Amino acid sequence: MSEKKKRPLTVYLDEDLFRALAFLSEKEGYPSILDYVVKLIKERVEGAEKGGLEDSVKARVARIVQDELNKQLQVIESLRRQVAELYERVDYLTSVVEEIKSRAAEVSEQRRERRKTGIERLREEKVVFESGLPKKLNRDAFFNYLRREGAVVIETSKERIAVDPDFWEDFKTKLFEKAATSDEDELRKALGDKGFMLFTKLRDDNQVIYDPVTKKWKNLVNVTG
Repeated sequence: MSEKKKRPLTVYLDEDLFRALAFLSEKEGYPSILDYVVKLIKERVEGAEKGGLEDSVKARVARIVQDELNKQLQVIESLRRQVAELYERVDYLTSVVEEIKSRAAEVSEQRRERRKTGIERLREEKVVFESGLPKKLNRDAFFNYLRREGAVVIETSKERIAVDPDFWEDFKTKLFEKAATSDEDELRKALGDKGFMLFTKLRDDNQVIYDPVTKKWKNLVNVTG
């Protein structure tokens, strides 16, 4: 292997420094001051290079670690946003499901109501006035149907009235047997709202008439059947 090229270096030292170097070189066993000075220079240069290299490696490792940390933090932040969005979607879907359930229940109830027959509705409502029926309904067919099913159908000068048979018997007992007054407030209390409404329709059509002598209501109701 060829010897590295060497270059001369001339250094001028004062007397005290020269003597000090001579003492140290002799003490450490160097054959000459020059060899000792070269040794000191090598140690200094090599130490500086080593320290600089370590610093460079440390800086590079720090950058790598920081870069990886930043990547992981970005992943964590992305996951946090996704989790937050997921919670929002779950809340939204929950509200949608509840709304669907509510609407389904309403539709089911409406369908159940639509499935009720006319006589079933009469049993619930007790009294049905022709004036309150839908315009498109075939009234003759409707009242004929109710009559066949056992409903009481009353003919007045203005309209027909269908009454649940049980309600009609109770109404007759309260009005024609128990009531002994023509006072409307007392009659409303005795007959109830629906019974009083039926009473006013019949009274206005002169199908129930009050006898002040006997203090009784006379039954002139025109029940068809």
